[in-house]
Amino acid sequence: MTHARSAGPALPTPKAIAVVGASDIAGGNYYGARILANLVEGRTSARVFPVNPRLAGTQLYDRPVFGSLGALPEVPDLVFIVTPAKFVLDTLEEAAMLGVASCVVVTAESGSDEERRLFRDRIAQLASSSGMRIIGPNSMGLMNGQLSLNGSFASGTASGTVPAGTIACLSQSGATLSAMLQWFGDSSVGFSWLISTGDESATRIEDLLQAMADDPDVQSIMLFLEGVADGVAFRKAALNARLAGKPVTMLQVGKSDKGREAVASHTGRVAGTREVFTGVARETGIIETESFVEFFGTAKALSQRPHRRGGLARGRRAAMLTVSGGAASLGADQIYSMGWELPEFSPSGLEALAAATGQHGLRNPADIGGVWRDPEKISRAMSALAQESDIDTLFISLGAGGVFGEAVARSIVAAAAGITQDVFVAWVGMSDSVAAILDQGGVPAFADLPLAVRAAEACAQFSMDQERAQEAADLTAALSRPLPKIRRSGATGLWTVAETLGDLRQAGLPCADFAVVKGLDAKQVATHAAEIGYPIVLKLSSTDLNHKSDDGGVAVGLRDAAAVEAAVATFSEIANRKRLRDVSILIQRMERGAEILVGIKRDPSFGPVLVVGLGGTLAELHGEVAATALPTTPTVLNALLDRNDRLKMVLAGYRGQPAADRAALVSFLAKFSDWALGHGPGLQEVDLNPVMISGSHISIVDARAIWN
Repeated sequence: MTHARSAGPALPTPKAIAVVGASDIAGGNYYGARILANLVEGRTSARVFPVNPRLAGTQLYDRPVFGSLGALPEVPDLVFIVTPAKFVLDTLEEAAMLGVASCVVVTAESGSDEERRLFRDRIAQLASSSGMRIIGPNSMGLMNGQLSLNGSFASGTASGTVPAGTIACLSQSGATLSAMLQWFGDSSVGFSWLISTGDESATRIEDLLQAMADDPDVQSIMLFLEGVADGVAFRKAALNARLAGKPVTMLQVGKSDKGREAVASHTGRVAGTREVFTGVARETGIIETESFVEFFGTAKALSQRPHRRGGLARGRRAAMLTVSGGAASLGADQIYSMGWELPEFSPSGLEALAAATGQHGLRNPADIGGVWRDPEKISRAMSALAQESDIDTLFISLGAGGVFGEAVARSIVAAAAGITQDVFVAWVGMSDSVAAILDQGGVPAFADLPLAVRAAEACAQFSMDQERAQEAADLTAALSRPLPKIRRSGATGLWTVAETLGDLRQAGLPCADFAVVKGLDAKQVATHAAEIGYPIVLKLSSTDLNHKSDDGGVAVGLRDAAAVEAAVATFSEIANRKRLRDVSILIQRMERGAEILVGIKRDPSFGPVLVVGLGGTLAELHGEVAATALPTTPTVLNALLDRNDRLKMVLAGYRGQPAADRAALVSFLAKFSDWALGHGPGLQEVDLNPVMISGSHISIVDARAIWN
């Protein structure tokens, strides 16, 4: 069935909460007992009602237990369902009839695959017909530190309490929420909403992301993502968060795509899920991370907003202070690897640094040494660099420190409060007491330098994205515009080169002049070659022949009829040996220029995705491609060309070749994207390889399309 998203309210503040399936630990329903206990011990201001027909008339946590939702003295705003699966749908129907605003289904589906599917479909139908927000099934629950609300069975909280703050976390893994609460522990980080989305039968993670973007009590957002059902809604929600000034940090798992090796075209092989999600993250402003430690640490740094003192970060220019020459070298490697600069200190900066440290001839990174016996030394050095206009960010790299560490940490916090540069600390062997001092002082601190550098890059990326708000607004508008009218081609299976080129040419896209001869008649081929004009290229075409060049089915640079006749003879031998069906020959003008790959693949989450990379027979060997989901904007398309370093070099005019006209190429990509969108969901994959480009001249030389 069509997946219906809940039309319910975003996330209202509950005044009355019911736990259906409430119990005590001895009663056998551990999850019902934990959720009720956490709600009560978390001291929520909402009225909490236990519901369990088996325990009706008794008390749990000094609260009377009711036999049903209908027996409650008032209609709850929020209901947690922790019953056996066979009672879930009846409970949801009762809640909908009473006018309950939101339900969280903790219970997981059970039974056969078909029974589980019907269970999820019925939940979606109930949400759609009633307007009730339904989270789950198989959700660990939800929490809100600002509301002292812990409606979960999370094990990472003490006495049911959740630290209050402005971070929202949406997770498709319930265990991740527990790990997060435990990791942040006693730090200054606090949360607004923490929601385990479960199996998302009705309310999806993109719906909740939009709700967090709209929530004034949320300042930043964390996403633990396994997949997205509605790519357009996800992109819109992420863009709305960006426009609202809320950084979104994401840890996405399951990015490998083992099945791509079986896909027929080059595009399918090189453009897996990772490239698609990376493209979406870049265009929407989402900060990608690669591990739990980086995920948690980066989100914390963004919530601390180190750029708050001086407004938005000015750029990616850094200085580094350390107490080790080895750390200085490692720091330079890490900082340069992120594309950052380490500017030389100005004469006045060197003079101030020498006065602060007693050391002359320091360079960036600066090994100032001796901070353990003189904790104020690092504070003086930081202040000395405060007037360096070429420095945006200051990294402090330290190790151990023993009993002297706390004094040094306090020195760093004091100096950081008085300078405009962003400060990030990397402290190997950092003690809990040192971490607490830096945390309370609002200084992002990490146990390893690479994590500090990546967190700084995330903050810089977010700040620069904020300066490009118009780009986000333009992309949001593009996602809201009606798609091009679908052309009902009725196509199925694999289109030949001639069929694909013909359709592209009819749409006004630039294709190399070509003609097609059915069969293997050398005289007809020579006639068409003369009309097109030598030199020409011949291509053997058959629905049974996938990669022509691998099988000898391409002849290039033919300059006369004799060469044509010899090539056709070779094609005949190949066709007979491979028993090819529906054989034809494509005659094409010989084009010159840089070879690039342009393609479309249909992603299960984001729909049509544009892929760009180096082309020709080595497209798969190059491997590196850039991808962006459609629809998109010219600005995103232009940026797309810079994501692939090798492609960027080729387009700039590699080894004396003419530079590509980027404006012309962006225009071509936009028109090709509209062509693909106009064919609708039946178009599964398109492979233009190569597209030849020389200056402003662009020509599609080879093309294949796969239809469902």
